[in-house]
Amino acid sequence: MDTDYEGDLTIDSEIMRGKNENQLALVRNKKIGFVFQFHYLLNEFTALENVMLPGLKLGLFPEAEVKQHALEQFKKLDIEKLADKRSNQLSGGEKQRVAIARVLINNPAIIMCDEPTGNLDKKNSLIVFNIFKQLAEEHHQTLLVVTHDEDFAKKTHRTIVMEDGRIIRP
Repeated sequence: MDTDYEGDLTIDSEIMRGKNENQLALVRNKKIGFVFQFHYLLNEFTALENVMLPGLKLGLFPEAEVKQHALEQFKKLDIEKLADKRSNQLSGGEKQRVAIARVLINNPAIIMCDEPTGNLDKKNSLIVFNIFKQLAEEHHQTLLVVTHDEDFAKKTHRTIVMEDGRIIRP
């Protein structure tokens, strides 16, 4: 997202330096998924339609195939019953799981998360953590999670502690 950096950035053996904005946007849409503290679902759409949006935008597959892939993500996350509900009819935990399904639609190599459990209770935080753990272990997806949730951080494979933009404990 930030093009002002030092060193080299390589994603799937592809060097990012020197790419124009359209090329970088394609990399972001295809290779990187984003999960935020706030789900950013569109209330005028159903959960299924929200999940399909990035797949339709990428444009690699026909709509029917994108829909089938979206339904597979709902099944993987055990939220099939939510597919036809409008976003404003979902609980906070349900919204976050739909947001995760939306991230998975393009099968990204990297999933970046900004406080993904920040608005969730302990039960839903644990559900989200377990989803992320499964993605990393079974689907070999890399997760980069920024969190203030110490319980979440303690259960990860690697934690880097930062303060004021600096690493204080690698």
